[in-house]
Amino acid sequence: MKIQVGECRVEKITEQRAAFPFGALFKAHRSEMSDAFAEQPAEVSIHSWVVRTAEHTILIDTATGNGRNRDNKPLFHQLNTPYVENLARAGVDPAEVTLVLMTHIHTDHVGWNTHWVDGKWQPLFPNARYVCSAAELQHCQDDPASQELYRDSILPLIERDQLQTINVQESPLFAGVLRYISTPGHSIDHASIVLESQGEYAIFPGDVMHHPVQFHHPHWNSLFCEDLPLAMASRQRVIDWCQQHQAIWFSSHFHSSSLGRVAPDGQWTPLED
Repeated sequence: MKIQVGECRVEKITEQRAAFPFGALFKAHRSEMSDAFAEQPAEVSIHSWVVRTAEHTILIDTATGNGRNRDNKPLFHQLNTPYVENLARAGVDPAEVTLVLMTHIHTDHVGWNTHWVDGKWQPLFPNARYVCSAAELQHCQDDPASQELYRDSILPLIERDQLQTINVQESPLFAGVLRYISTPGHSIDHASIVLESQGEYAIFPGDVMHHPVQFHHPHWNSLFCEDLPLAMASRQRVIDWCQQHQAIWFSSHFHSSSLGRVAPDGQWTPLED
């Protein structure tokens, strides 16, 4: 399903789907749930968004990637998904991608930055400029637990001089329609990406939320969030921004419908995808 936002066309590229019990995904808030609800599966999706303008093909986040060593975590470790085939079905030739924008550097958002070719990791999008937060990059480089991710998903971009780092609070405009806004908390310098075209608005909020239930409970943080109070504040900021701009919300992990709008009462109104 392609969604039009001004002059831009947006389409989802799915990598995989999974489920966690609500009580596990939002374990810090288990006491607020009934036992029955805590055991219900919270379905999630891992995907990218393609944004097409007249001149650019842009990818926002790149899912997990195949063949990665990820500490034997089944959701991320040694995957073999048809992500590249899904790109092709959407009419995306990796060589035609001009920009790859990362909301943050977590394993399920940067993996398909690269692929394994001729015995080494190489950029999947050979002609793209890849963009990330400078603070996120520094944290990844310094974090002992992120070294495998850095070597297979980030370092090859640096070696090919394809990575641009920015201060997300002073974000330039990309392709004339996209810019970063700071929404930290899930990660150290997590950022959302705003799309404005011909008076219409959308947002790609990364991991500000993992499931629509968080519209009912905006103080709930997922088990993946690092700074819980800051993540909650950023979540409310994005909800408020969407209401003010009547923006389409293109989620990173919502499953049944990955896009929608925020109603005047702050609740989620899904759109088909």
